[in-house]
Amino acid sequence: MEMETIGDQGTKFDEPPKIGLKLSLDHVFPLQSKQIVVPRPKQIFEMMPLSARYLKYYLARKMQKKRPIMDYVNMISAQRMYGCPIGGIGGGTIGRGYKGEFCRFQLCPGIYEYVTIPECQFIINIRNAKHETIFQSVLSTYRKPKKAPSSWEWKLNGSDCEYTALYPRAWTTYDLSKYGVRLVCRQISPVIPHNYKDSSLPCAVFVFSAQNVSNEQRDVSITFTWTEVLGSPNKKKTIGKLDLERYSEENTSGVTLEQKIADTPCTFTIAKRKCDTETIHDGYCLWNSTKTSTYVWECIKKHGKLQPDPNLTPPPPKLPDKTEKRNQKEEKEKAKKIYKCDSIGLSNSISLDPGGSGSTEFCLVWDMPVIKYRKDKKIHKRYYTKYFGSDGIAGASIAAYALRNYENWEKQIAEWQDPILSNSNIPDWLKSALMNELYFVADGGTIWFDVHDEYPETDPRHEFGVFGYLEGHEYRMYNTYDVHFYASFALAQLWPNLQVVLQYMFRDTIAMETIKCRQSLYDGKSVKFKIKDSIPHDLGDPEGKPFTNINAYNIHDVSEWRDLNLKFILQVMRDYRILRGHSAPFNDARYRSMAFIDDVRDGTEDDLYSRATEQAELESSVSVELECTSAEPQRAARNILDLLYSGEVADEAGWHARPLDEAGAGGAGGAVWDARTYIADMYPACVTLLRRARLWDADGDGLIENGGFPDQTYDAWVMTGPSAYCGGLWIAAISGVCSMAHILGFEDDEKEFSKLLEQARKSYEEKLWSGTYYRFDTRPSSNNVIMADQLAGQWYLRASGCTEEVFPDENVKKALQTIYDNNVLCFVGGKMGAVNGYITGARGHIDTTAIQSEEVWTGVTYGLAALMIYEGMHEQAFATAGGLYNTMSQMGLSFETPEALYENGNHRSIAYMRPLAIWAMYQAIVARPPPSATLTNGQAHHAKESNHL
Repeated sequence: MEMETIGDQGTKFDEPPKIGLKLSLDHVFPLQSKQIVVPRPKQIFEMMPLSARYLKYYLARKMQKKRPIMDYVNMISAQRMYGCPIGGIGGGTIGRGYKGEFCRFQLCPGIYEYVTIPECQFIINIRNAKHETIFQSVLSTYRKPKKAPSSWEWKLNGSDCEYTALYPRAWTTYDLSKYGVRLVCRQISPVIPHNYKDSSLPCAVFVFSAQNVSNEQRDVSITFTWTEVLGSPNKKKTIGKLDLERYSEENTSGVTLEQKIADTPCTFTIAKRKCDTETIHDGYCLWNSTKTSTYVWECIKKHGKLQPDPNLTPPPPKLPDKTEKRNQKEEKEKAKKIYKCDSIGLSNSISLDPGGSGSTEFCLVWDMPVIKYRKDKKIHKRYYTKYFGSDGIAGASIAAYALRNYENWEKQIAEWQDPILSNSNIPDWLKSALMNELYFVADGGTIWFDVHDEYPETDPRHEFGVFGYLEGHEYRMYNTYDVHFYASFALAQLWPNLQVVLQYMFRDTIAMETIKCRQSLYDGKSVKFKIKDSIPHDLGDPEGKPFTNINAYNIHDVSEWRDLNLKFILQVMRDYRILRGHSAPFNDARYRSMAFIDDVRDGTEDDLYSRATEQAELESSVSVELECTSAEPQRAARNILDLLYSGEVADEAGWHARPLDEAGAGGAGGAVWDARTYIADMYPACVTLLRRARLWDADGDGLIENGGFPDQTYDAWVMTGPSAYCGGLWIAAISGVCSMAHILGFEDDEKEFSKLLEQARKSYEEKLWSGTYYRFDTRPSSNNVIMADQLAGQWYLRASGCTEEVFPDENVKKALQTIYDNNVLCFVGGKMGAVNGYITGARGHIDTTAIQSEEVWTGVTYGLAALMIYEGMHEQAFATAGGLYNTMSQMGLSFETPEALYENGNHRSIAYMRPLAIWAMYQAIVARPPPSATLTNGQAHHAKESNHL
């Protein structure tokens, strides 16, 4: 049984950190950025057939009252308003503007509603020693909406308030010293690495800390109001059922609002921590958002807190006949004033002596436990229901649990973040970016289902469920694999069991083949949804039947994409390395370092303990006695120590591959899936995928060829014949399979693939090396094209701990410097990352062959920077990635990071998965720290001094 702990009341988490996104609440972003994609005339001509077929598809979807998976007709520009969203992973999220809005609701999986609800708010009331209200305002500085309650006042001065975001937490400081008060609101979502139970909870905690800076008494009241949201497709409210519930826990009380969102029941709970003398009836109100909002405002102003509206209380019992007739008219008039409620409110007060301080806490929970997709008969249960049930009445329990445990969450978050924030090898902008880009793990249309009854204990899904997140808010496909290749570094390092689950999900699709066909929008050909021995592009559309109807993407025949199979293999090797790192013995940093973990010697591949203790054979030097409660013989010391560091659980028959701690999936330090079990389970699939990919080597030179259509993640950029990108991935994948075969002892496979590797390496260098970079492909027209992502294969080899020289070291460094000199420095002065394609020569310029060749992809830039770090080019790495991050910050693109930017500052595809690749930079820095802490901090020149932004 898991123990719940209450954190230290003396913590100073109410003080905003020095690092993070910091904005005053009247901030104006200096750079404008909109989603406007204007193809060049040549590009328009080439895209006309595709555009015509897409329009036909788009109209068909509209007639069926369905949304296209990618809507190029109604693209959404960045709102430039967002701060940290709230909510854990897989239970739905609610966006928050940095100026105080509740906005961008993602409660139905994968569907975003870009609305701001003015009735969902915090209200402050300050009273003096005479108990007179001297200040009252909504705690927001965005312009008061026309539909907001007319009596409510927005009176804050934005220049006196500052917002700090360091996901999953945010702080807003309000300087109300003219009224004798300073106020800090901190927002906490339970997104905690390696803590799978708490990270799944659909809730957030808001802690208000107030300080009296005057010389007389002050009473500060905070009121939290909530209303029905997203009530129906026409946005009209359907009156919800309201219920006041007294929690069994002693120190919390709250109000619940039950409603349906897209025909799915959802219960909102707002709760507070209350003092011992407070009753359940103190400080709450049920109200109607269009009729009685004035009562809410005036009640707070008069009493300093909410009280039940007497006009909304039930009428008294009927009186005897004589008085009944006399009062009949009065009762009818009173009935006219009774409105059905659709909103709830909760107040809590802090009494402050001069110079004193205090705090109050609120929690918001949205309990939407089961999901049924439109075309799916199956009922899916969200992961948190494993701990709190799926009957839709868990809001009060979750709220009480959150209010008891949020301080412990903050400690766990601090234990994770502080070593990164204090690391002098990491520039300040990168520390902020690492944390804040993680918003997409929860806010990426993420779903996480409990499926323990569907899988055996030897499958990670039994314990950790199934997991899916969208390619982007506008590109509605789960687990888009070519993009996840870049983004997966975040999951692999922070929630490795979710990365493992995702890999098992894709592994199970490899053998599938469909009979059903569809039209490819690119060329109009009829193709199968999926063919055997291929990795799918995605696992489906949330408006369809995800995880069953896969490959929702319909532009190309993805079964012929050259990169998908290879990216699966490369992720297996990268995951294997990271899983070993999570399982390293002892807490000593030396033994947990990647350099030590990668120091593999023959016979000790999976025995980190013996290397850590410098003992070749544990049995001969260590004597350990095991107290047995049964007649089972004593186990060997080797097995006990293996158990110690790998986290496996023993059963009567021997050893499970299932690694769990006592709390199962819960707990801050939950065990990771066993690395060797993982690689053994994945190896047959990797061999199958590699053999299938080898069919794309038509001329038998050991190097695969592209098919002359966009057959990889750059799905609007054509590669023909051998290419730097896919050829490099191919070589790295062969190397990966060779390593797996060696680790698992498949000598024949190792010999076969080693021979293929040597042939492929030779062909790659002969056909694609130009002397300073690898050519885009072998067409004469591509001779001068420098692709920023040409070394993706080398990047993954480094991330997997490969020390073998698969690609010549000298060539890798030359190519990286060429990319930096051209794609980075020659593009917007090095201030916007690496443009995908650049034409070198006397008149060097951006490659305008395709829309994507002239884009900067945020995730690709971060991946490129990670490889630069591995190759010792830290200064260039921080300048490349830092320039991009700083520019996006000035554009106001935080918490909706786009896939692509253009030279003119416009963007494409807001809130995208690929920027999570920034966590590859962190892994690279840990593996290869810079030689000096005085490196450039997002500058495009070789400055020697530190420039902290």
